[in-house]
Amino acid sequence: MKKIKHPVRNTILYGLFCGLAFVPLSLALNAFIMWSSAVGLTLWLFLAGYALLLSHWGNKIQISTVFPLLLLVPAIFLNDSMVLFFILALMVISWIRSGICFPKPGVMGLAGELLLCLLGAVLVQVFTPGSVLAWALGVWMFFLVQALYFVFFVHTDNQQEESIQMDAFERANRQADRILTEIHF
Repeated sequence: MKKIKHPVRNTILYGLFCGLAFVPLSLALNAFIMWSSAVGLTLWLFLAGYALLLSHWGNKIQISTVFPLLLLVPAIFLNDSMVLFFILALMVISWIRSGICFPKPGVMGLAGELLLCLLGAVLVQVFTPGSVLAWALGVWMFFLVQALYFVFFVHTDNQQEESIQMDAFERANRQADRILTEIHF
C-alpha cells in the first residue's frame, strides 16, 4: 500500500515550523557567530530540511541533494549580503526540485522555476525584513511561494489516491467500460 503524499500541505506546514523556529534558532546561533552568518546558517538549515522532504516526495536518494547544498555554505560565511545569499538559495532549491527530485525536461520546468524565483525575489524586495519577526514571516512566506510549485506543476496527489482506492478488479472493470463505450455499432 502506497502512502499518500501531500507536498502542498506539508510544504506549508514545514514553512510554518521554520517560521516559528527562526527566532530562537537564529538568536542561539548569533551567540556563536555574527548576525548575518547566523541568519544565513539558519536559512541553510531550513533549506537542507526542505531538500530532504523534496527528495522523499520525489523518491530520490537523499545524498544527491547534498552537493547543491554544500555549494551554498561558502556564501553564508564569505558574504554579508542577504540578497545574494537569497538569490543563490533560490537557485539551489530550483536545482534540487526541478533538476534532481522532480525533473521536468524542456521549457515548462524552466519557466515554472523562473516564475517562482522571480515571484520570491519580488516579494523579498517589496517586504524587506527589518526585524527578527519580519524575517520569521518572510521564511513562512518563502515556503508558501514554494508550495505553489506543487499546485501548478506537479500532480502527484490525484494519481496516488487513485492507485490506493482502486483495486485490480475495479481497474479492469473501468478498462472494460472504456473499451465498450469506444465501440460504436
